[in-house]
Amino acid sequence: MGRFLAYLYRLAVALLLGGDFFFAAVAAPASFPREIAALPPGSWQRVAAADLVGRMLAQLDRMTLLLAGVAALCAIALARTGLSRARAAALPALVAGLCALFSLSWVTPRIQSLRALAQSAGPEFGRLHFLSTALVGIEMLLLLYALWISPAPSETR
Repeated sequence: MGRFLAYLYRLAVALLLGGDFFFAAVAAPASFPREIAALPPGSWQRVAAADLVGRMLAQLDRMTLLLAGVAALCAIALARTGLSRARAAALPALVAGLCALFSLSWVTPRIQSLRALAQSAGPEFGRLHFLSTALVGIEMLLLLYALWISPAPSETR
């Protein structure tokens, strides 16, 4: 059972890291290229691109909440079987989940309300966008660390 939990932990963390990387490096830039960003804030192409990126981020945050929870539970279960270093592996997964929860429940709704008020060119929107980007970056660093310290299946019984 320990071997399965160790594999499941690594799978959950790796899927999250891959999802975050794909979103940051491929999906968001492809959906909102510079040509679209240069259009006036109210243009239908810019609105559609922003809506698409927002929906993708919300799905990514939901997936992060689920898989971070799975990873943390696996690490906790492994720690209860006597693998003491597994306890430390729960922390980065939990903090990544908290980043996603903060993004989903506070940052993204405020970005959406500013967009609805046609204030996407203001400084508050810029700060929130930076915070949203930083949260994804922090999640990626936490998930890299989680993989680094993850319990190896060979260490389990």
